[in-house]
Amino acid sequence: MPTAASGLAATAAVVVILGVACRNGRTSRLTNPLLRTWARAWLVPAGVQLSVEGADRIEPGQAYLVVSNHQSNLDPMVHIAGLPLPLRFLAMRALFDLPVLGTAMRSIGMIEVDREDPDMRTIREGTHRALARGLSVLVYPEGKTSGDGTIDRFHTGAFALAVANGVPVLPVTLMGTRAVWTPGSNAIRRGVVRLVVGEPIATDQMTSRDAVGLRDEVRAWIVATYLRRDAPRSK
Repeated sequence: MPTAASGLAATAAVVVILGVACRNGRTSRLTNPLLRTWARAWLVPAGVQLSVEGADRIEPGQAYLVVSNHQSNLDPMVHIAGLPLPLRFLAMRALFDLPVLGTAMRSIGMIEVDREDPDMRTIREGTHRALARGLSVLVYPEGKTSGDGTIDRFHTGAFALAVANGVPVLPVTLMGTRAVWTPGSNAIRRGVVRLVVGEPIATDQMTSRDAVGLRDEVRAWIVATYLRRDAPRSK
């Protein structure tokens, strides 16, 4: 049963390379391929098989606010490895306090968030910068990993961000990561992980008043897909 050692080693290597490649907040052409390699380094050594359905719904060159359920610490790696998008995501403030890692994360456009006391201005500004650069932003609207494997209520913030920036919401249902890397464990087990990509939802004609309805619509689709387990493949 492999541990997270290979992923941690890949993290250290990528951080060093990005620290050299990125200067003054600019993103090197190496950034996105390196992030994808980093993500796969968490999955491949453990024998994790990743299946992605509906990737053809993603328009090349379009920036999205990607919204997904959250089952495990492995989830960001799965999304980066599986979705054909240059993804950035919200990360714990404690990681940004680490000298080398924090510098690299800021350089590539990761977004700082304090889970205990979120600074919405920082989140809004970081999200806007990423989207304006053509990057997609991944948000877990549950706010934390599921405690029991079910899908918790969604916060509205992610959907308000999408509306404020006029970018489509891309719903994604994630299955299998909780069994592969159980919360609280250091072991990553062999297994199958599945991403199902839904139809993007345009927000450019929405106002802030539409954020709650958008939230409920996306959560309903994610829950239904998660419970069905055998969601039909996209045509």
